[in-house]
Amino acid sequence: MKDEDPLKHLETFDRICALQKINNVTEDGLKLRLFPFSLGGKALAWESSIQPGTVTTWEQCKHAFLAKFFPTSRTAQLRNEIASFSQPTGETFAEAYERFNGYQMRCPHHGFSKENLLSLILVENIALGDGKLSEEYDRNDRGNSVQDEDTEKSSRP
Repeated sequence: MKDEDPLKHLETFDRICALQKINNVTEDGLKLRLFPFSLGGKALAWESSIQPGTVTTWEQCKHAFLAKFFPTSRTAQLRNEIASFSQPTGETFAEAYERFNGYQMRCPHHGFSKENLLSLILVENIALGDGKLSEEYDRNDRGNSVQDEDTEKSSRP
């Protein structure tokens, strides 16, 4: 593990596990049983030191593994990129969203809740927006408005 990227290790392990299907064994169960066999050295010693019953899902296992073997300085840097995310002028929302997702993929153990992430990508970018709408946006297409209802009532016999 010394020179191996922990994210790449997990990605490769996930791909290998996707090749295996065993009746009556969940995907989580399979991964939890096979994971120790993918490790060596300090990583295997770490896995062996985990108290039985403390890690019961694959998500918990990945989080614990990354917390131990992903450099804390790199985690801090990526968490900062996520927390201070902003959409620069000229970047489309789709491009910004893709970049934002890239930050999350490079640090899946970032610790932000889904609500916080949505707030960062949506609310912050709406607040920073210039208020201009796309030319394709039709301000008049609002469905039934009060004016439409009044017009409809006045046209009835």
